[in-house]
Amino acid sequence: MATLTFEVFSRFQSATDANKLLYTPIEDALTYNHTRLYTVECEGDVEAAKDYMRRVLVDSISQKVQEDGTPALEGELFCISYGIKKGALDLEKEAILANYRGRTGLPFSISALTITQKVYIFGEGNREALSARFCKDVCNPAIHTWSVK
Repeated sequence: MATLTFEVFSRFQSATDANKLLYTPIEDALTYNHTRLYTVECEGDVEAAKDYMRRVLVDSISQKVQEDGTPALEGELFCISYGIKKGALDLEKEAILANYRGRTGLPFSISALTITQKVYIFGEGNREALSARFCKDVCNPAIHTWSVK
């Protein structure tokens, strides 16, 4: 069993005002950028699985992908990673898996797929207080699980 990671982000999007993520603005001059992290459990031909996932997940013209498990962005004050809870409908995940199931003769099999949204917050301030505020406004406890790094 192999675990593959693909952190996908825009080539053209730079960090922007983090107040866009909040219900009410804060005075701290913070910016944010976001990525999507796809974690795939697979068996069989790992290189073929990587190639397939790159074709499905990444637009090579407008996006970049980080595949070595290290964060795609750096220098953040904190990063919120959140995803859909097990049992809740994740339409993107279902579309990817439907595409996979619709293929025949692939030299690998996918046993699990996890999609995590990553929001990188840049700037200076009280990391704990600010991360709690952003988690409250970005994450919905009814459907999301999250962590802060």
